[in-house]
Amino acid sequence: HGLRLLLDVLAGEADWDHYHRTAATSASRMRWNRQFVLLAHAVLLGRSGEASAAASAVAEAEALAAPYPTALHLGLRLTAEAALENGWGDPAAWLRRAEEHFHAASVPDVAGACRALLRQFGVSVRQRRSGADRIPAQLRALGVTVREYEVFQLLAERLSNKAIAGRLYISPRTVEKHVAALVTKTARPDREALCDLSASDAATRPR
Repeated sequence: HGLRLLLDVLAGEADWDHYHRTAATSASRMRWNRQFVLLAHAVLLGRSGEASAAASAVAEAEALAAPYPTALHLGLRLTAEAALENGWGDPAAWLRRAEEHFHAASVPDVAGACRALLRQFGVSVRQRRSGADRIPAQLRALGVTVREYEVFQLLAERLSNKAIAGRLYISPRTVEKHVAALVTKTARPDREALCDLSASDAATRPR
């Protein structure tokens, strides 16, 4: 009655009729659900060209979601994508706020998704390169960067460049460059040997 409705609207699986039927239920009027119902309403309004009304619905949702900061920023992250596509509201500001929240909350996947969307639409993005202390000393001494180590860790699973790119919200070409750099820095003969090294590193990593 709340988040599911928003997700269905975003996926194009819920139209105005579906929205009105769901919004009319008592469950949809509960505060937790209502924040997402308002965001779903905003997305539908934005698609209909009613930019001012859509922005107002987001503002109402923000006020209602104040007790639930993580839900609020998740909702803004999801809604911002639709707003960027349809040209309404202030999606860049919403994404920046959501990125700050999820970065501070140590939820890197969602923070990364926010940064990827901002880059996709040509908005400057604050670089996040903390975490050098997680790189094993022997790799750090070889000049392995934080991003390269993130790629290196996933190589233990024998993932393709495309799969790694999806996990880290970067392009497969960027992954290819990081893998090439890692092969050089670790003096491995090929990718397979690099994967073996990653698997060995994973086995010694604290659980």
